[in-house]
Amino acid sequence: MEDDKDSLMPRIKSTACQRCHSRKVKCSGEHPCKNCVKSAVDCSYPPRNRRVRVDESYLRHLIAENKRLRSQISQQPRQPALDKLAPAEETETETGPSSPISTVRCLPAPNRPDPSHGLPLDDQPWFIDISLQHTPTPINEAADTAFATRFRQVLSDPSDPPCVHLPHIDYAGDDTIMSLAENPCPWPRPARARSLMNVAFMHTSHGNHIVRPSVVLDALGKSYSPNWRDPVMACKLRALFALGELCSSRFVPPGQEFPGLAHFAHATKILSYLGERPTLDFIEIRLILSIYSFTLNRVYAAYTFAGSAIRMGVIMGLHLNIPVAQQSDPVVREHRNRVWWTSYILDRMWASKLGCPPAIQDEDIKVDLPTPVLLEGPSAQDFAYAGYHTAFVKLASISMHSVRSIYTGKDQASALFNKVQQRVKELKAWAEELPPPLHLDTSLGPNPAYHNYELLSLHLILNQTIILATRPILLYGLCLHNNATQTPAPARPLIDTCIRCARHSYRILSESWIHGAFPALYHDLTQCLFSALTVLAVSSLLDHSECGRDREWFEESVELLSQLKDSGNFPAREFYRHVELIMATLKDVDRRRERDLARNADQELQCGDVARLTGHGTDAEAGDGTACPFGTAVTAETALAEPSLQQLLMQPTVDMQFPESGFDLFSEENGLYWPEFG
Repeated sequence: MEDDKDSLMPRIKSTACQRCHSRKVKCSGEHPCKNCVKSAVDCSYPPRNRRVRVDESYLRHLIAENKRLRSQISQQPRQPALDKLAPAEETETETGPSSPISTVRCLPAPNRPDPSHGLPLDDQPWFIDISLQHTPTPINEAADTAFATRFRQVLSDPSDPPCVHLPHIDYAGDDTIMSLAENPCPWPRPARARSLMNVAFMHTSHGNHIVRPSVVLDALGKSYSPNWRDPVMACKLRALFALGELCSSRFVPPGQEFPGLAHFAHATKILSYLGERPTLDFIEIRLILSIYSFTLNRVYAAYTFAGSAIRMGVIMGLHLNIPVAQQSDPVVREHRNRVWWTSYILDRMWASKLGCPPAIQDEDIKVDLPTPVLLEGPSAQDFAYAGYHTAFVKLASISMHSVRSIYTGKDQASALFNKVQQRVKELKAWAEELPPPLHLDTSLGPNPAYHNYELLSLHLILNQTIILATRPILLYGLCLHNNATQTPAPARPLIDTCIRCARHSYRILSESWIHGAFPALYHDLTQCLFSALTVLAVSSLLDHSECGRDREWFEESVELLSQLKDSGNFPAREFYRHVELIMATLKDVDRRRERDLARNADQELQCGDVARLTGHGTDAEAGDGTACPFGTAVTAETALAEPSLQQLLMQPTVDMQFPESGFDLFSEENGLYWPEFG
């Protein structure tokens, strides 16, 4: 009977080792087998994947046990070590859209700020280990998204859940780019290629000088020759194709890839080889890819590309004046200089947006600023007006100086106000030195300057730099306002200046959108829009005569940002997630105010008491003239020329008089954390 039972059991077939299998000889099945022992060679078997039958009831038991363990983990209280941490520095999780853990949308803030006591933060950076695939990355307080989170923290109610900072996850994923690099990307037809080049030149040879159009177009014509082989120039042309497709597109059609992404993927693949001796071509390619990467919201890749271009330039000596005896061609000399200064501008602009250190210090740079070049023939259009580049260089330097001075170290309020005062004084001097062609028309009618992208970009960056320097004071004023405390007199003109620059940015962006001068997928205008609307949201809560209009402009800016998001703009996607939380916070504030009004019906909330916050009457009395639909003719230059600000800037130091309550947002106990560069 046992024999019959054994005969019914399936026989397990022995597996031959790899050597016996390849030789097609019988294997003993041992470890090692006899043949391999006899031959004195390694014996290895192929991995086995046996099929095992399991009862369904056992699988159900495992699923139920898994759910029970997950519920226990989610119900556990936070670790005491995390409760002791403070949100000293907002963090983000390095997860891409294709990552299996990209469903994590935000990181918890250990402490909720109490508006009546400031923001209780420690001195150490905030890194929280939540068992993610990648180490969390800190965000500097200078970042626009960090300011948006701080704004929400100031307004949060102690009874509400803690404010959280949204992680940086809205960008083109690595897997997508790598897969596109493996697929063929056809070379565009000649007419299409020339069209893309003309669009790309707007961002690589005008405001930013990266390439010489005559040289690129000559190489483009040669690229259609059957015998043409130039991988470096092919990489540069691919990068320009990517930028041209991006800037000529108004939206991303559903189901299609981002414009120019395939060319970008192939350009980065070619660029993977790092030569021992860098050339101008390698630097130019990195600068183009840096601009495109920032548009993909790959902000760290853009910062890395720009930094590597700086280091290559240092190796080549671009940061030094080359002797005429070694390079007598003035065109080549000027091209070297302008490529260097474009690298400088991008490195500092990306660093200031991220709050990161630059790749080189100013004292190490000895090269001359861009100078006018007079050419004839096809090369006449290779060099744009030198005033643009000189102004951008100086503004980028002030922007980086603002980040490193204002957002670095623990300062008492008086020291911080003095730093802000000095940076605003530098910006005023910069505006006074602008040549006439770079001044923005202040008329209220249709403005032809809105079709001049370089001029718009220059003044938007000026507004952004002023906002960057003054918005800590704006946040300070909001905290005092929530605490029903008088704002110190020196803070009022700085708060006014910050708000006026935000209004001016909104006016530029809204009108440029109306006139079709707003590239829907480009990065810098989107960043300026988000920065301006956040300041407008703060201003709408300060109970001055124009708070209602600032709320309207905030809502209109949100609508414009929503259109950019729907168009496929990567930065707009990330910014809009922050805006949704800001709008929810503003609704909560409105509800709390309505409750207070209902509870104290005899104390109506007045919206015309500007003296308590800004030290002026209405904005019209202050020279703002915001009764017109777009804030009339106020620009950053006129805001910097306000008499109250002029009086403040004339003082050698700010004599800060603190409120008697002793409330100090920037104190060691309650202050915002300004992280040091490590």
